[in-house]
Amino acid sequence: MSDPVARLQAAIQAENLLEMSRAARAMLAAEMPLGADWASVAGACLQAGDDFAALQAAGRVAEASPDHLESWLWVAAVYTAMGDHANALKVFETQIKRFPEDVVLRRRAGRALLELGRAAEAETHFRLAVALSGGDAISYEGLAQAHTFTAGDDVLAHMEQTRLNLPEAASAEQRGVLAYAIAKAYEDVGEYDVSARRVTEGAAFYRESAPFDVERHEQSITHLLSVYDPRFAGSQQDAGLLDARPVFIVAPPAAGASWLARALGAGEGVGRLERYNSIFWMAASPLGDQRPEDIEHALSQAGDRSALAEVGRAYLRYAEERTGKAERIIDPSSLNEMSVGAAGLALPAARFIIVTREPRDLAWAIFKRRFRKGRHWSYHLDDIARVTTQTARLGERWRTLFGDRVMTVSYEALAADPGGEVSRIAQFAGVDAEAAAAEAWLRADLFKTDPVGVHERAASRLPALVAALGRAGVNEA
Repeated sequence: MSDPVARLQAAIQAENLLEMSRAARAMLAAEMPLGADWASVAGACLQAGDDFAALQAAGRVAEASPDHLESWLWVAAVYTAMGDHANALKVFETQIKRFPEDVVLRRRAGRALLELGRAAEAETHFRLAVALSGGDAISYEGLAQAHTFTAGDDVLAHMEQTRLNLPEAASAEQRGVLAYAIAKAYEDVGEYDVSARRVTEGAAFYRESAPFDVERHEQSITHLLSVYDPRFAGSQQDAGLLDARPVFIVAPPAAGASWLARALGAGEGVGRLERYNSIFWMAASPLGDQRPEDIEHALSQAGDRSALAEVGRAYLRYAEERTGKAERIIDPSSLNEMSVGAAGLALPAARFIIVTREPRDLAWAIFKRRFRKGRHWSYHLDDIARVTTQTARLGERWRTLFGDRVMTVSYEALAADPGGEVSRIAQFAGVDAEAAAAEAWLRADLFKTDPVGVHERAASRLPALVAALGRAGVNEA
């Protein structure tokens, strides 16, 4: 086994994400003759959070096996992870010409079109996928998201019939996905109680295939709170890398993080990362478990070459690959809520925008959505209540530590005045307020599909939701 390969395997075993990235990049630079085995390197890069290197590795797969559909699915998967849905769509459309009856291609092309805001075209692909698959759950899910339902809709009738006719051998995941799709249809037509029952049914099924250890998650939050305590309050400008470009958006799911990032990223000279990026998480790997003594040691080093400065420098190198030499970098990563402590010390000129949402609305908005990636805690009301309560605790700590570097905004304020509120946030972030406000108004439909007061759509499930929040210590819901 060659040294670069051994280096990558050792990094994977050690779960050192930054070293995984560096080892994979060394293999790419060495132009090793791996052929189709570049797929495993692409997978490792995606796991690490290095989408840029993953794209190069996926390209090597396609070069080695250009006639194999799976090779091109790797390329498209990386484009999707990077948020480059236009290029992903180009790959799908090229392969659909070769394999017009491939269900996976139709579904993924539909998904890319949805992300690009082209719902009518997406619906065409999903309808074909439904027909080609005989009505599989994932195809119906895509169709439900692309289609706006009305009373007596044939698509809803077909989905209900499919649900009733599922064979006994159908997986819990398949049943759950279909239930979520049907719930969306009933919500469209205003039958909220039926929708809520389907959501609850879907969550129960899906939870069987997506277990979550909420106790372990709470332990992780407690650890972070024990590490980043008031001793680290203040700017700490001597320890990290002074660079004012990063602006981190810190928000739970269903609180508008991606929406806000798009608005703030509308002006010239602003680079925007995707919600699912994990660049800072990867860059912070050298901090390990971030014990208090480790952080204190890093702070004591100070200087341009301290461990914290190196974390900041690594983050910016990876970010610049995606954004170029942007004057501001808007980062709405879903991992930010866990990363603010390290980011605040490693990048002492960075700013943070914390988004909050009314607890009942937040809980129901999360519960009624099936997350295609992670978020396994979202399938039980008690897990949702406990996780979002812990997220709020972290937010309070970050505000205490980093003071005026943190701005707190509410989903409700964004919904009430998208342009005005985003203009105010843009001034804090140092980006073009006029461009951001204009983009916010253009995208304000978010607050119609996921409105303030959405918890009322929980209907008969509302008491259970409120009770779960109460058990988590949210007594004013």
